[in-house]
Amino acid sequence: MTTGLAERRKARSLTLFLLAGALVAVAAITIAIESRSLNPSTNAGPVLPGIEEQIGGAQRITVTSADATYRIERTQQGWAMRDRDDYPVLSSRLAQLTEGLETLRYVRRMTSDAARHERLGVTDPREGGRGVLLQIEDGRGALLVNLILGVETGGTYVRRPDEAQTWAVQGELPPLRDAASWLDLQPMQLTADRIGRVEIMPPEGRAYILERDAADQPWRLASPALSALVQSTLAATAEHITRLTPTDVRTAPAIQGTPRARIRATTFDGIVIDAELIASDNRTWIKLVARASTPEQEAAAVALNTPASDWAYALSDMEVGELAPPLSRLVPGAE
Repeated sequence: MTTGLAERRKARSLTLFLLAGALVAVAAITIAIESRSLNPSTNAGPVLPGIEEQIGGAQRITVTSADATYRIERTQQGWAMRDRDDYPVLSSRLAQLTEGLETLRYVRRMTSDAARHERLGVTDPREGGRGVLLQIEDGRGALLVNLILGVETGGTYVRRPDEAQTWAVQGELPPLRDAASWLDLQPMQLTADRIGRVEIMPPEGRAYILERDAADQPWRLASPALSALVQSTLAATAEHITRLTPTDVRTAPAIQGTPRARIRATTFDGIVIDAELIASDNRTWIKLVARASTPEQEAAAVALNTPASDWAYALSDMEVGELAPPLSRLVPGAE
């Protein structure tokens, strides 16, 4: 009897030992899987494998965010922004995007909990989220790229719109939220040393004229004749038309209305640049046209008009104030 009891205890111990061993093996496999998923080296690799061979067939780029939504397409004249009346986009920005996508690599697996997407900035902008949805299509409409990006101070994160899994990634992409950063919004290639006279009709107050005799001479208030002027203020106002920083663009015919201010700048060699500031769509737009005073200046005027005269450029309220300030800002007390 004692021997039978001992045998039963031995068999039970063996069973427990085998069961424990099986549990340890399962736990080891589970830990290994989790370790691989959290190990950066395991997840290292391109986010868009094969994109180098596919990107040449891209036809359309769509960027959607809470800040802006815009569409860039390949046209017969080259890549252009459809939402800005086919204004040409910078080739350098396209190259930066291409290189950024080709080198975009996984760093580590992050959360797959949708409740935590907000923290990483990858919530869908089509649903009010603060991520940036980047989609690139080929000529048949097939998506080559379909990613929601979260660019945060702690890093860059990405997920696919139909997946909850989020990844930390490494790579340099252009500033996708800013549509204007894709466009060369310098209306005229005009340097300050060419300007000799500027007539300003501001939105409020009387018109006035700033003038100088040569590029190395100081600006003066030619009309009305007032004293106590700050030379740096005069120069900044007179020359501001040569360093505009627009925030948006539309074709010139798309912006209509009565000008709220006018500027006429005359170069030392006789070219006149007329500018109108027009309020439209809750913004102020500037239209620019250069014309020659003599036949000899026709070619130079045409060069200034390309592409300026075809477009209207949106200006910030601050820039409008710097471009056509009321006379009272230059001369305190003047009306």
